[in-house]
Amino acid sequence: MIGTVQTQKIFFAMGTVNTITVFEEADEALSAAKERVKDLDRKLSAYSHDSEIFAINSRAGIAPVAVSMETFRLIKHSVMYSRITDGLFDITSRPLSQLWKNVVKSGNLPDESTLDKVRKLVNYRDIILDYQKRTVMLKNKGQQIDLGAIAKGYAANEVRNILHAYGVENALINFGGTVINIGQQRNIGIQMPFAPNGQSAASIKVESGKAVVSSGLYEQFCIINDQFIHHISDIRTGKPSDSGLIGVTLVGDNSEELDALATAAFIMGAEKSMELLKQLNIEALFITYDKKLYVTENLREGIRM
Repeated sequence: MIGTVQTQKIFFAMGTVNTITVFEEADEALSAAKERVKDLDRKLSAYSHDSEIFAINSRAGIAPVAVSMETFRLIKHSVMYSRITDGLFDITSRPLSQLWKNVVKSGNLPDESTLDKVRKLVNYRDIILDYQKRTVMLKNKGQQIDLGAIAKGYAANEVRNILHAYGVENALINFGGTVINIGQQRNIGIQMPFAPNGQSAASIKVESGKAVVSSGLYEQFCIINDQFIHHISDIRTGKPSDSGLIGVTLVGDNSEELDALATAAFIMGAEKSMELLKQLNIEALFITYDKKLYVTENLREGIRM
């Protein structure tokens, strides 16, 4: 009977703890899935000196870098998501993200000249792709790519494909806020911002094959001069996003797409992102600063507050 056996792989990659739970005997599938994610992490990490992304960043403004097909494809997809979100999702925003992460750690705000200098480094249009040679180059020195806002979603999709290839029919993939449900309907809990880990703001009834991706500013933040400072930057201002949201959860078919769009929706705010999400057939739950929840129409029946 499906669901009587539970096997798991829990491991660290993509900057988070990843859990793959299979409700049947599937040791070989789990091992293949883990190795696939580890391989992607080696290629896509902005922190590892051996990764393809680190090589691109090191050669910014100097020369193109030949990369694997999947790295090239994911960067190409990232540019596409930048276009449809008017640049609010931008993988070249790493210098800005690093600036504000350091501010959160140090408690010292940057001066305007520093902020302006860093903000000018962010522009997805400066990613130069050579389709024939399969190379990637950043136009200017100091520019950096970080695939952290899309890589988990891509990796989760890849794991789903592997599990399907091995005939796995009942599983749950959870990559630090990026979840894919396989096999049967399940209730997925949504973390309550600023509450102890595991305390849910709501739970969503999720059908088989659906992905759920959450993005929030409540994990890395500080208060400086009565200002709430966090690490998700609005590239239009160079400053932490001030959309009125503290959490966004998207539900759809493609976890890579949801991963990218969750960041953009967070910056856009609930009202402005609704139209784009509706066009893409994506459902959403938004949590505001005052802990109110707003849910898209088609998600209301499947949500429990």
